[in-house]
Amino acid sequence: MKQILLVEDDALYSKILSYILENNGYNVECAANGLQAMRMVDAKKYDLVVTDILMPFANGFELLSKIKNDTSSKHTKVIVLSLMSGDHYLSESLLRGADEYMKKPVTAKDLVQTVRRHLYAAA
Repeated sequence: MKQILLVEDDALYSKILSYILENNGYNVECAANGLQAMRMVDAKKYDLVVTDILMPFANGFELLSKIKNDTSSKHTKVIVLSLMSGDHYLSESLLRGADEYMKKPVTAKDLVQTVRRHLYAAA
């Protein structure tokens, strides 16, 4: 079963997204902020990380940079999921190594299709 780390500081939104992913066959662990997520990535290998940008303690950009610059996690797929729109957020996410940028709110169908595309893409 594929391992997903969901990083979202909005507890309700986190529950909704994890419910959607779990009901589509994924094992989902949640982090409430970027610092907690960094610790989790250090302790365990994930197939995919879905992260917000604006969070306490460490933001999504910092988490993304840590994942992509660490030899043990640099091949982990990362989807940035944020309320923030604008070219800056998209370009900064991609510059730091995000595999995809999605704007909130996201539909269940779009989320699941995007996750599948990245998890099962040819390496």
